[in-house]
Amino acid sequence: MIKNKDSNPKLSKRIRLGKQTFEFLIKNDFLYVDKTKDIYNLIDNESTVFLSRPRRFGKSLLVSTLDNLFSGNKDLFKGLYIYDKWDWSKKYTVINIDLSKPFNEDNEQFKESLNFHLNRIAKHFSIDLIGEHPNDKLSELIEELYYKHNNEIVVLVDEYDAPILDNINNEKLADANRKTLQSFFMSLKNSDKYINFIFITGITKFAHTSIFSKLNNPTDITLSEEYSTICGITHRELEDYCSEYIQTLVYKKDTDYATVLAKINNWYDGYSFDGKKRVFNPFSTLTALKTGKLSNFWFKTGTPHFLVDILKNRREQIINFENITLNERDLNEIDPINMEELPLLFQGGYLTIDKMFINDNDEIEYSLKIPNFEVEQAFKYNLTELYMKRVESRFKSSQEQIWNEIISGKCGKLSESLRAYISGVPYFNRISMYNEEKWKVYSMIFTIWAESMDFYITEERVIEDGRIDFVLENNEKEQTLIVEMKYTADQTKTLDNLINEAFKQIEHKKYWWAYTGKIKLMALALKDVEIDDGFITDVKCRVKDVLNRDL
Repeated sequence: MIKNKDSNPKLSKRIRLGKQTFEFLIKNDFLYVDKTKDIYNLIDNESTVFLSRPRRFGKSLLVSTLDNLFSGNKDLFKGLYIYDKWDWSKKYTVINIDLSKPFNEDNEQFKESLNFHLNRIAKHFSIDLIGEHPNDKLSELIEELYYKHNNEIVVLVDEYDAPILDNINNEKLADANRKTLQSFFMSLKNSDKYINFIFITGITKFAHTSIFSKLNNPTDITLSEEYSTICGITHRELEDYCSEYIQTLVYKKDTDYATVLAKINNWYDGYSFDGKKRVFNPFSTLTALKTGKLSNFWFKTGTPHFLVDILKNRREQIINFENITLNERDLNEIDPINMEELPLLFQGGYLTIDKMFINDNDEIEYSLKIPNFEVEQAFKYNLTELYMKRVESRFKSSQEQIWNEIISGKCGKLSESLRAYISGVPYFNRISMYNEEKWKVYSMIFTIWAESMDFYITEERVIEDGRIDFVLENNEKEQTLIVEMKYTADQTKTLDNLINEAFKQIEHKKYWWAYTGKIKLMALALKDVEIDDGFITDVKCRVKDVLNRDL
């Protein structure tokens, strides 16, 4: 399809990004991607279901759709696949519990807050609960509703893992909340004769023994080929539901349909939960279509803070994400007390399944990869910045020693520190970067060092005859440091070559003329040194005084 240059296409269905409830979208004629065929098949074949998906991937909208379906809100489903297939004469009573809502920063308060939310649900149905503990209240609520309405009960639980993940760095509290949830879900098993259907969602999949051991093992559809596209947007759905938005981007960018579609694919496609079918990240894709801008939308809103906390606090590097394979159990189940990074990155949305295969022991294994360009950018910059925050505190520990060196015209300790922290930047982040991107990361580390030394730092300072890479000023010590940084991947150049080039540039352009007082000049050289399977980055710096201010 080629762009029509004479008109900007008119959009029929508006995209709503904030409030993602099924009833709201349908009643207000917002875009809704019909997933009711998958839902119909799921309900027809299963009775107790668990689904893990990353944040902002449509889990809550799926729960909301199930709520309205079982509640018998027939008019909302006109035009959808399930409308003429569902038995609308059959009535169900729905208990919808969002476990991200109760306060969970203290276990006793978590129990009290969970009780409060259960009491509110009961009040909605004009029922008073007398149980004291959350598991007793849930059992009582189910039984009372069953006899009051003479209907089977449907229980929907969204964000079941929030009370654990919100406290992942507090092992004692996370485990206490886990035990509370374990007892809570046990009440579902005890109420089994009153329940028709249970659906549970979360970001992570904890081992059955941790949470669901007291519940009849739910069918886990997280890695199921049959339901792999129940969340997310498929290629067919993107063009069926969003072609007008794609056409608007065609018009805006003055290009053709195929080019725009390829760019959307590159940015947001690539997620797979079975190794075969692939889907777009729904939040980022719809945000891009609504705003008319292809950018990184997902990291700030889609990255669960528990993953940020874990990666920020771990000392080990994030490894190179190539040729990774995990078996089904390791990928799909996490020990809440001893979390491994790779399954977390998969369940958090930073890695996805590339292929599924059977190994020599007839076990299912999965190879993983980064899903798309948006996530690759998040790895390169956002997660690197998390690493940088660790670097800052470590620089401070050697502050006085480095100061003494600089004042005496030396910088061996600084070279050593920069080399160590650049080497600690996650391998994947560096190996996949262009040279200018590496320079950006290396200068970021240098900037963090400068700030830890209480310098006021100016980058790319424009002067009469060029730009100074960095100007560092410390009023307390009355010291100004003019820095020229040189980086190369050229194996024929030496660090000394780069330092000489830096000083030659500083002196030729007389960078110090713009400053008075105590001034020192610093040349900082960085070189990627090739090794068998990649490279390491060597660092060297030299400091000297301005010998003749009148040159």
